[in-house]
Amino acid sequence: MPRLPVTASSPTTITVNAKELLAFGGCNYLGLAHHPDVLAAMREGLARFGISTTASRETTGNTTIHDDLERDLATFCRQESAILSAEGYTANIAAAQALTRDHGVALIDAKAHRSLRSAAAAAGMQIFDYEHLNPDSAAWLARQYADAGVAIFTDGVFAADGALAPLPGLLAALPKHRATLLVDDCHGFCVLGSRGSGTVEHFNLDDPRICITTTLAKGLGVYGGSVIGRRAFVNSVRDHADVYRRSTPPPTPIAMAARAAIATVSRDPALLASLRRNTDQLRQGLKDLGLSPHNAPIPIFTFALPEADAMQRVHQALLDEGVYAPFIEYPGGPTPRFFRLTVCASHTPAQVSTLVAALKRHLA
Repeated sequence: MPRLPVTASSPTTITVNAKELLAFGGCNYLGLAHHPDVLAAMREGLARFGISTTASRETTGNTTIHDDLERDLATFCRQESAILSAEGYTANIAAAQALTRDHGVALIDAKAHRSLRSAAAAAGMQIFDYEHLNPDSAAWLARQYADAGVAIFTDGVFAADGALAPLPGLLAALPKHRATLLVDDCHGFCVLGSRGSGTVEHFNLDDPRICITTTLAKGLGVYGGSVIGRRAFVNSVRDHADVYRRSTPPPTPIAMAARAAIATVSRDPALLASLRRNTDQLRQGLKDLGLSPHNAPIPIFTFALPEADAMQRVHQALLDEGVYAPFIEYPGGPTPRFFRLTVCASHTPAQVSTLVAALKRHLA
């Protein structure tokens, strides 16, 4: 599908072809990409550090800001340690490059994000798919390959449809030795859990076999990625992951913005409350339209109509009314092309009602 020619944006709007649209797409879940404190931190970082460190962190490219951000991420997730990567995709590669030292097999959810498969393949792991969201399928495979060292790879929240991974069941599926559960939590981080730290917190898990990877671009609204978990594993990433050791880190101004974003989430519980209010409102609106949205506290909703042409007509009709409801192609959705709606903390109840009312007019 064609790229959107966006010329300006806010947490709830985009400007396309000189027209401002009320937008229900993307992943700026807490609206932090536009938060004044986050923007101010980035401006300060530009003045202090310029744009880039211009080198890898293990040579001359480290700053105390990067060290502080790693501590902030670990504290926020109630884990022992964290390490930064260029973005979420490379966080998975870094984790896999550390895992491959004593894990020969990756068991990957059949609908997992492509980065998990790319990471395992790049690290030289043997890859097997287990049935989507099925711990029993993962457990059967884990028993077959236990001697090789097994890592189960899954999204915490699946990007295409907002499905929630059954983390307790996947933990139970792991062999007793040389086993890790890698949770790519890009869409659970800053969304799930009482404090917003993600899917692991949502399930109240504290297990040394869990490794978390995430992007900073969605929940925190900035840029970069991280591997988060027990100190021994994070140290292994630092020592053995070439994608970390031989690449430039996120620019220091962005790292300062990320620290400001974490501080904002931590001190302002109203952000999560607003996100969940909007999630509940849109879920109920979709139910009232006869659709079948999930019941999890996840601000991602997908649906499809029987005919692609009908979906294109609905999409265009909404655009004509000034409402952007993404109609996309993406792996793992209910059909090859489908609607993927998201809300963020910055949407007002009136804006969500505008979307539901527009859908009601054009889905009838």
